[in-house]
Amino acid sequence: MMDIHEFIVQFQDNLAPKLDTYEQAIYLYIFRHSRFLGLDEVTIGFKSARTRIATGTGENGKPMSENTAYLKLASLQTKGLLTIVRTNHAGRVLRLHLPSEIPDLITVPDKKSEIDIETMDFFVVHENRALLLKREDYRCFYTLQDIDNNNFVVEHVVSRPVGNNSYRNCVAASREANNKKGAMSAEDFLRRLFREGYLSDAEFQGRIIALEKLKAGELRPPLKVDSRYN
Repeated sequence: MMDIHEFIVQFQDNLAPKLDTYEQAIYLYIFRHSRFLGLDEVTIGFKSARTRIATGTGENGKPMSENTAYLKLASLQTKGLLTIVRTNHAGRVLRLHLPSEIPDLITVPDKKSEIDIETMDFFVVHENRALLLKREDYRCFYTLQDIDNNNFVVEHVVSRPVGNNSYRNCVAASREANNKKGAMSAEDFLRRLFREGYLSDAEFQGRIIALEKLKAGELRPPLKVDSRYN
């Protein structure tokens, strides 16, 4: 049995954007009188049917002309949405194709290619460590000094074994900052940097805000690294 809900979603999301107003109206009219009723084929005489298809879209509220109906029908066939099987005395014999039956219309996401950033290890996996460096814009998360792939380390905001290796708890930092911080909390370490003149007042406030965003999961690393880390 046809899933009408699925059809409507596929039509609106995937098919309608490729059709003009008349093509949409004709397609849905044919659907109503064929596949909706479980029929593979239907005969429609557009000389009379056109008056019941999207009445009011024509000039001054008139229905589409017979010529327009046939032109749009041909266009739908060219686009692979239906097949004009034959013509008889009653009209056109048509076979409508559902959105799911049209090649390359609906792209099914490849679940294997989906990346769950929440499960990624940013401490052990080399490629993921590089993503932290890019997220920090090649500056130490704590001191804001310039760092690169030769002198940065991945630092746990909350030390292990309590802290984990997620992007919410790992940052790119200078070796000097990593050694100074030790087991100190990130907040206390930033206050120390401020007191010792490593950070200005504005920088200190900015780092506190960044720390809050980090813990809230708002500082997501990019999932691609650039050429500076090779």
